[in-house]
Amino acid sequence: LTILNVKVKSLEVQLQTTKMLATTPVASAGAGGHGSFAFRRRSFHHTAHKRTRDPGSTTSLEPLLESLRKSAITPDAPPPPGSQDPIKKSAQKKPTRLAAKVSAEGGGDVKSVRTMSIIKHQKDPSTSPEHLKLLEELAVAEKARQKLEKQLKQAGIQIAEDIPYEEAKSKVGTIAVRMGEIGSADVVHEDKAEQAKLREEYFKLEQDMEKYNVALTLTDEYIKEQEELEAKWERDNLNDNIEALKKLRRHMPVEVKSMSEAQLSSQITPNGKVLPKDIAKKFKRTNVLQLIRTDPDDIVKMHPSTLENYRVTGMTLTERRAMYTHLQDIGPKWKAMSADAMTERKWTWFGMMKENFRSNLEMYDQHVAKYGPPANHPYLSRKDPDKGGCPMIGKQCPLRADRTPSYEDDYGFTDEAKYEVSTVRKADVEDSGAKAIREAQEFARDKRSNERSDILKKHYKGKVLQVSLANGSCESMDATLDNVEALLKQWIECRVNEGNDVSDEQKRKEVSSFSDALNELKLSVLQYAERSGMQLTGKKDTNADKIDIRSPVELGLCEEVCDAATNFFFEMEERMEQIGVKDGRMKSSINQLREFLDELHERNVNTLKHMGVENPTPSRKTKSRKEMEKEAKEQLLSVVEESMEEEDYGAPPQAAMAGRGGLMAAIAGRGGGGGDSGGHGDLMSAIAGRGRGRGGRGDLMSAI
Repeated sequence: LTILNVKVKSLEVQLQTTKMLATTPVASAGAGGHGSFAFRRRSFHHTAHKRTRDPGSTTSLEPLLESLRKSAITPDAPPPPGSQDPIKKSAQKKPTRLAAKVSAEGGGDVKSVRTMSIIKHQKDPSTSPEHLKLLEELAVAEKARQKLEKQLKQAGIQIAEDIPYEEAKSKVGTIAVRMGEIGSADVVHEDKAEQAKLREEYFKLEQDMEKYNVALTLTDEYIKEQEELEAKWERDNLNDNIEALKKLRRHMPVEVKSMSEAQLSSQITPNGKVLPKDIAKKFKRTNVLQLIRTDPDDIVKMHPSTLENYRVTGMTLTERRAMYTHLQDIGPKWKAMSADAMTERKWTWFGMMKENFRSNLEMYDQHVAKYGPPANHPYLSRKDPDKGGCPMIGKQCPLRADRTPSYEDDYGFTDEAKYEVSTVRKADVEDSGAKAIREAQEFARDKRSNERSDILKKHYKGKVLQVSLANGSCESMDATLDNVEALLKQWIECRVNEGNDVSDEQKRKEVSSFSDALNELKLSVLQYAERSGMQLTGKKDTNADKIDIRSPVELGLCEEVCDAATNFFFEMEERMEQIGVKDGRMKSSINQLREFLDELHERNVNTLKHMGVENPTPSRKTKSRKEMEKEAKEQLLSVVEESMEEEDYGAPPQAAMAGRGGLMAAIAGRGGGGGDSGGHGDLMSAIAGRGRGRGGRGDLMSAI
């Protein structure tokens, strides 16, 4: 009951009011959720109802209720013919003296008369102890109700009324039709009076729609209907979801978490193939996919911040299907424990993942229904536009977006539910530094990604599309810097180990590696230039360039790419000169890229100057080529020293070192006879001459 006559003293009306409010939702608790007060009221109503109606109960309120019925207004009884509804009539009356007293003392409204009625019965000496206990419970429930209603009103939430399902559903449909006829709250009409009338009507319709919609969603029939629809949706997508999960598992090694992007794209898979670079990059960049190889029991225990920090942007429909299938049994566990604040965050994260999956699937199904399934999905042709077909270009088409990357192939990894076991393992001695560097880089990358996201949102003023493009550009530049650094390190180590005297086959391999790296770098640089607004097609014209809208974060990363590319080119040119290789086409490509990067650098500087921002601090500490060369030599010397120690103790010489040029050739000549005690006087001769005429063991540093 929303309005209660001040003269109503019946405890029966109090119980009915509490029963009505027991179904009042707390919309702020989440979708279809209820607050703790709502559960408390239901529990209390159940107890009170049982005490009142249970014939075997030792406490009966019937005598008390019977004595109060004469002075109560029965809410369910229809008013006498020709008379006004007592509820409406009481609403039109001025507040009584009792109501005015309550309002003055408690600052409340006429509804607080219920509290006064409870207090009055509590003071009545004829009230039995059992009745007093029930009245105390009623007082607690009434206080909770008042606080809850106040909180809901302050939050602007509509308090649901007890409206039957059919009536609420019918009203929602009727109101929706009328709102569609009017158009919007800002409807325009030639007649200003009619326009004002329509806008007022639309405003009232919005209020009624909220009222009936809230009431509809709380009915048992609606809840059952939604559960049936949810079950049907699960059944319809079950097979496709399971197949999507198997597809990703066939592409993903069990140890995906502990493998780097380079390892994923270079190691031979169980069926003799090599995983494509775009898929390896996807597994490491969109790292939420790695949960597919994580035991669900371990995911349940994860901290919510770990889940929230996973990158989930840019996922295809197939990937979303696989993720939802893997997490499907975990969601209900989190929901059951959502009373805990930490677990509630996990449940919210799962709900976000599921909602994104459903929205993507809905868009995909609508597109397929309009233009056909993947096997029969024609595209609109410019030559024959009347033929029809899908007009979307590139990833705008949901079918093409789902195939980027494609998971139709099989790379031999198990598609069973096999997960990586977290164990403490001793690091490989020869690769401990590389692993430490990789882990540090991944940690720094995650940290940078989170910081950049906030900066980009502020720069682009919350424009989702621009923020998404900027994030993608930053991740791409990060990947370029990683690749450049990895290739430089690989080439320098090869140069230190092999020296300048290499075979023709080795020369061809190195030149091929340089060429592939140049082509990949060129494609990346073109993307960054296009992002900066540079004109890339037609005759070169600086006036045709667009305004550079990039953020300082992107500009700083672009400068790092320019600097890294400069070292990249120097290493290529020096190495080709050392091994005596001349390639005019490669030299021309390097010169063109240099000019392009110089122009991009100039554009970066001008944009930063226009913004009034200094050049941002580099996102990473880069090593020079000299530093990389020094590390490579130190690493090689440590291996040499260990091999010498083993040989002095009777270990067989390492045959793998024989026949290699440069430093390795000098090392291979150690112990080759003669009494020469050095000769050349450099590091190589010192190592090569160690032990041939000195006598005694000594150590490597003494020999040097």
